[in-house]
Amino acid sequence: ACVPILNLDISYYDGWIEIVVYPDTFVIYRNTTDNYGLVHDDKITAAGEAWSHGPVILAWTDVERDSFHPIAGHNVTIHEFSHKLDMLNGRANGMPPLHPNMRRGIWTQSLSDAYQVLVSKVHNHEQTPINEYAATNPAEFFAVISETFFTAPSILKQNCPEVYEQLVLFYKQKPVGFV
Repeated sequence: ACVPILNLDISYYDGWIEIVVYPDTFVIYRNTTDNYGLVHDDKITAAGEAWSHGPVILAWTDVERDSFHPIAGHNVTIHEFSHKLDMLNGRANGMPPLHPNMRRGIWTQSLSDAYQVLVSKVHNHEQTPINEYAATNPAEFFAVISETFFTAPSILKQNCPEVYEQLVLFYKQKPVGFV
């Protein structure tokens, strides 16, 4: 949880106070409304979740695995805490508050282009170097590329160099060569 804010400030995690840890994956029940106005009861098994102004919820089995048997491009803790950073602007949408030296247009263009390429590859059933879950929406894209930035930075830098450079600016870290 400290890795993403290592060169930022603890205030990036202001506005909430709780981390809930379940022993294993957990089930989330939600009602969703489709394009036709029909309400569906959804049941999702999750390893983590971050709530706006609420807790970060983690499955200990995944936290432990990520700590002792890391998988390149995957870390549930970094993923969920990246959502918390993204939510600093109100809601998770892939646009955390940028630093004054960062240009919003460059951030938006870099991440949007990479996101669209990923969505297209997933849609066409092509192999992707980034976890396909990132194609879910821009918020998940930000969280997944943040995981990749910290756990497999060379993969991100090689496949999405503009995105890598934006994350270097945002996180104020340059992990290539350190992981």
